[in-house]
Amino acid sequence: MQVSNEIIEKLSQVELFSDFNINNSDDFEILSEICQILETKNFATGDIIIQEGDIGDVLYILYEGSVQVRRNTPSNEQFAVVNLNAAQNVFFGEVALIDKDKRSASVIAVENCKTLCIDGESFKSLCDRIPLLGYRVIYKIAKRIALSLRKSNRDFMVLYEALLDEVHGE
Repeated sequence: MQVSNEIIEKLSQVELFSDFNINNSDDFEILSEICQILETKNFATGDIIIQEGDIGDVLYILYEGSVQVRRNTPSNEQFAVVNLNAAQNVFFGEVALIDKDKRSASVIAVENCKTLCIDGESFKSLCDRIPLLGYRVIYKIAKRIALSLRKSNRDFMVLYEALLDEVHGE
């Protein structure tokens, strides 16, 4: 993708790349290098961007439009987790930068969307050349996963306590 100040500005506002200051020449150069591996993908309203359960190897940054994140229940019924829009500087599929694994949720275009995409292999190759990029981004992903794990543990304990209350008739 062609490097543009608009794209670099957007990257700097996305949490994964927020440690890069566009006013610092070294950081600006790293963001410019990221632009070189970005691909643009457009999705129409109703398109499935990510399908829960599919193997994923692409990070998506929502550049224009809005999406809905959905999960499947154990009985395979979908429910909406959250609606997101481009003004929120959101991204999804970040684990694909470090591991090809099953997608944990579906992402559906609620309106026409433009996304900036980075595939895992291109990201890893860029990190081989620019270790600071890898360090900063992987650190952000690790913090996000740790936060998610803590929340899951809290939720699990709430459910466990509710089950115990139900079993004991409280």
